[in-house]
Amino acid sequence: MNDKVKASDVTLDQPQKAADGGHVPGACNTMGEFVRSLEDGQFDADCYEAIKELSAAMHEHAWNNGGKAKGKVTISLDFTQEGGVTEIKANFKVAQPEVKRPKSIMWTTEDHRMTRTRPGQSQLFGIRDVSGASAARDA
Repeated sequence: MNDKVKASDVTLDQPQKAADGGHVPGACNTMGEFVRSLEDGQFDADCYEAIKELSAAMHEHAWNNGGKAKGKVTISLDFTQEGGVTEIKANFKVAQPEVKRPKSIMWTTEDHRMTRTRPGQSQLFGIRDVSGASAARDA
């Protein structure tokens, strides 16, 4: 038993005309037609704009982080049937590439607090003001 639909088995709706002579869209035959029909085409436009923005973000991320980036677009369609009417709420979510954060090195004190200086080791230099707010010195 082969449940696949062949192109020759699909009946394409012929373009219809409204009473005023304007075009009336036919029933959707493909996923592409269906997506383009959602929200009178606005969902398709918004989702594709987000995909282009994701592509740009991935390109920049890959360029700055060693040549590889990952992103994800998730489309969700919620259907509600009421009588003969089907309501469809479409949504999409974009996951941008994760920005690599630098790591920090710290030690723990005997009472389990975190410190940037190694406990028990003397420091040669303390924290210095490098803001440039001090008066100029003569050499």
